[in-house]
Amino acid sequence: MNPVHGGEGSGTALRLQEHTSMTQDGEEGTKSLVTGGEASADVLMTQLCPLRLEEVVTKNALYMMACRSTAQATSEENPSEACGTIRQDVGEKEDKVQPALEMVALNDWKKLKELGKDVSGPGQKTNSFHSQKLMVVKQIVKHIKSLPQDSLDSHSSAVRCQGMQLITDCSKAKPPLEGKEKLDVVIVCVASIFALPSIEALQRQEGHKVNVKDLYNQTVDALEVMLRALLSEKPNPAELQNFLDHLAPWMTSEKAHERARAVITSVCLLQAAAESPQFCMSHKFPRLGLLIGRLALRVGDPEKEIGRQAMEGLYFLYSLMWCQKEPERKMGSVTAVLHQMPQKILGIYKPTRTCENISEIVKRFGQFLSPDQMADLLLTAVESLKEASESTIEASKTILNVILEKYKQKIQMEVPKIVDRIHSQLRAIHHSHARQVVMMALCLLAHAFLEEVSTALLKCPLPLDSCVVKTVKTLLLKMGCHYEFTAVEKEGGWELLTSSEEHHRGVGLLARAMVHYSCCQLWRILYLLVPFLERGDKQHKLTAMAFFVELLHMPQAKRLPEKYSVLRLLKGLTDPDPVIRALCVKGLITMADWPGKEIKVLVPAMINSLCGVDGRLVVEALADVKKILRGLDVASYVGCITSLLRLLFDDERVSVRSAAISLFGKMVKKVKKTQGLMKEEDVLDSLIPLLLHLQEGNPDLAEKCKNALDECSRVLEWRLPKQVGNGKAWHNHQEDVDEICQYLVKKHQENVQKFLFQSQCYLSSTQPSLRRAAAMFIGFLVMHMDSMMRMKDLDIISNALAGLLHDPEASVCIFAAQAHDRVLAIYWKLKYGLVEQHKVNSDSAEKHKSPPNPPATEGTSSRLCNALNLWKLAAKH
Repeated sequence: MNPVHGGEGSGTALRLQEHTSMTQDGEEGTKSLVTGGEASADVLMTQLCPLRLEEVVTKNALYMMACRSTAQATSEENPSEACGTIRQDVGEKEDKVQPALEMVALNDWKKLKELGKDVSGPGQKTNSFHSQKLMVVKQIVKHIKSLPQDSLDSHSSAVRCQGMQLITDCSKAKPPLEGKEKLDVVIVCVASIFALPSIEALQRQEGHKVNVKDLYNQTVDALEVMLRALLSEKPNPAELQNFLDHLAPWMTSEKAHERARAVITSVCLLQAAAESPQFCMSHKFPRLGLLIGRLALRVGDPEKEIGRQAMEGLYFLYSLMWCQKEPERKMGSVTAVLHQMPQKILGIYKPTRTCENISEIVKRFGQFLSPDQMADLLLTAVESLKEASESTIEASKTILNVILEKYKQKIQMEVPKIVDRIHSQLRAIHHSHARQVVMMALCLLAHAFLEEVSTALLKCPLPLDSCVVKTVKTLLLKMGCHYEFTAVEKEGGWELLTSSEEHHRGVGLLARAMVHYSCCQLWRILYLLVPFLERGDKQHKLTAMAFFVELLHMPQAKRLPEKYSVLRLLKGLTDPDPVIRALCVKGLITMADWPGKEIKVLVPAMINSLCGVDGRLVVEALADVKKILRGLDVASYVGCITSLLRLLFDDERVSVRSAAISLFGKMVKKVKKTQGLMKEEDVLDSLIPLLLHLQEGNPDLAEKCKNALDECSRVLEWRLPKQVGNGKAWHNHQEDVDEICQYLVKKHQENVQKFLFQSQCYLSSTQPSLRRAAAMFIGFLVMHMDSMMRMKDLDIISNALAGLLHDPEASVCIFAAQAHDRVLAIYWKLKYGLVEQHKVNSDSAEKHKSPPNPPATEGTSSRLCNALNLWKLAAKH
């Protein structure tokens, strides 16, 4: 059926209007249209315009298009046909002035022919004609775009048909439409028809007034004729691909009638190409894999008619590919024999066994596909998994299986692109079955190309999202790494991988598990990681380093050249990222016992790189620091490590404090006094912090403090009183503090001033338990130091303790008040000479100075102490 003649019979009438007066000046008026004469154009186009468009310039151009297209397309012997394309008159609607269409009859064929020849000539007139042709097309597109897409009647059908027929006529005139203009035509016309409701729904809307099916078929016919005409302007694979790409979004629609329309129109274009003698196959399809994938997926469509049509389209596509491979087979259009050949090769459509069809399609088309086209086919299948349809998922699974089983070597170079695209699609794939299919594909890829897949995954944006983490988990299981999987899950490693701050710890945990259970692929991963240590962005370098330093525990790692191991990590000690620096220290410590590696000389640089680094990173980096002690004979090496650890004894995080104290104790345990690896001063500086941290109330931390103190006393050759390690709380056993302080003053007078100064620092601790322990220790230590104290020091200590009398923690107030009383007691004894000082106070006038209301001060403190004791006693009851 001719699309321009279709539509509702009762609502339209075909009529010829005889054109009796073009212009008053005859031929001169006609030619004035070509050169752009506006006055005569206005007069003419009010009679000749097939579509009543508002713009005057459009009227001019429409007339010229009608003249030229008919002059080129028809003969002199048939002037009535040449003069005017018969247009359908849909009549006038009530109370509306503007008619939609009018019939045009041109009575002077000779003038039109001459006009067509004139227009076809070179120069300014041709350019003017082309520019007006573009204006016509734009106006047609504008009108079609304005039509409603929720209904179809004779009026809208006629406007669509007439508009697309005009564009078809335009395609006969040179130069052809290009670029955006042609793109707009295809997109708007396709959407105007495909977006219509189903024929059944349209018919229900219109009732029995019109035959919607006939109107729709006429409109689709006009669309297909127009698309064929536009394709004939540039008949080659690239142009055909562009047209089919604009149909692609409709092929994945959730609405069956939209998918059907897209598939049928695609088949129409493929058939036109296959049957056209002018279609040039000297160039290849730029994205052949996409075309095959889209049609193959629709072969598995739950709507059987869509599946059958898609299979038909693949027959035509195969014919084109076969003719490209063997050009001598195509002499003119596709012969009947050549058309039957794809059916024999690809097989007939089997509605109940579409997966067999799809499998055969991929196998047969595989011979024509380049590696990048094969990758496109695979990715088309992956992207289709965003659809929730089980039939689509099964079709996609079939495509993936065939490619990864039969053509996997063909896609080796495309694996990074494939993995990257899969990663980007994972978030949009929600169906559990679909996700399983994706994971299956990744596992098959990893099994065949572990190096490429690992490299690609390392390039994924970090920290990893939950989709990629699930991918890693699946890969581990598919590789048989069940123990590794369990170990990581038990330690919360999967959650760490998705954290921006903890990501490197999750990577390290995964790597340690793989090393511990001797994962067979680790040596390959080790060598893959080396390039990432310097290339890539900050996050990727961090991930690579976290994995790399853990893999250094592998025996095979010792075969790494020094420039890829020691020198690489040494360079990382100056990295601006503290995490990188800490990881490099950790890696260098791991290599401390490697033969031929002089790591011990790097200790000062390693420790210096950790200055200012977060305490948790420090203790993680130094976790195996005892390896450094082997063979070391210079005390400064160990001293700089223990000094760094002592700074972390007071970290706010108990985990960091505990790790630092534990590491300190282990280091001291390895030291023998005769080796001189640690200075006595370094050990003495640790005693008071360890002694006070015993009172935190944390049993695990207390145990580590006790062990460290035992090792310190061994190195110092001291014999600390048993009260140090009995585990009793000082605030319930003040006699223990008394015994400890008495021992220190009696046995180590030369150090008690240092101990007193260190303990004062803890009076401002953020932990109430440490403030309380420090106050008690100071009170008893001052009491036993007695004559060793100086007035000036007692003033400082008294003021510091006074600041705790209003501490928010009641127990701190109580014991600070008691300690304050003890300090004041010594103060007054010294003040009035009741005890003899070891050193005479240099300020002789101080002895004769009257105390500032001593009874009041002492009484206030005692009353506060008594009140707090009573409050404490009442609280117990």
